[in-house]
Amino acid sequence: MMENQQLISEALQDRQEKILEKLYSAYWKRLYIYAFSFTEDDQVAQDLVQEIFISLWEKSETTQIKHIEAYLFRGVKYQAINYLKKQQRRVSAEEYLETLGYKNGVKEHMDYLESRELFIKIMDKLPKRCRRVFYLSRVQGYNNKDIALEMDISIRTVETHISNALNHFRLHFKDCLLMVLLILS
Repeated sequence: MMENQQLISEALQDRQEKILEKLYSAYWKRLYIYAFSFTEDDQVAQDLVQEIFISLWEKSETTQIKHIEAYLFRGVKYQAINYLKKQQRRVSAEEYLETLGYKNGVKEHMDYLESRELFIKIMDKLPKRCRRVFYLSRVQGYNNKDIALEMDISIRTVETHISNALNHFRLHFKDCLLMVLLILS
């Protein structure tokens, strides 16, 4: 068994496409069923399996993979978990935006749209990294630790970016509020 694993790993490192095709044929269906058990979505499950084979091919030249089957199944599992986390964040952000919204009539809907447009304009003025941190935190619902991991920065840096962004928003919304008060008076 170990000899077969070694031969497979060496064939992958030598970029032999035939071995990838054989692995695909041997594992595709089982990996698809495994991915589907997490996602319950046919297309997503297919995509996850496809991605793990792409990852295998890309990493095979530089990495010796000792247990191909374990690598494939573990990869599908982690990709499925990441997909589900992203879906949950997206749903949470959409639910939050709906609660801000436009259920009380046209005026409220227009106010919401104007506020949203102003929010986007102010956010666009933030420095790129600060904007990304703020977006992940406040729109996508990531916690500071997840943002730090995704962006490869410290949690303290994440906190600083969020604080700077909030100060930026306070300053700009205060200016807008003053303009509205001047116009109304």
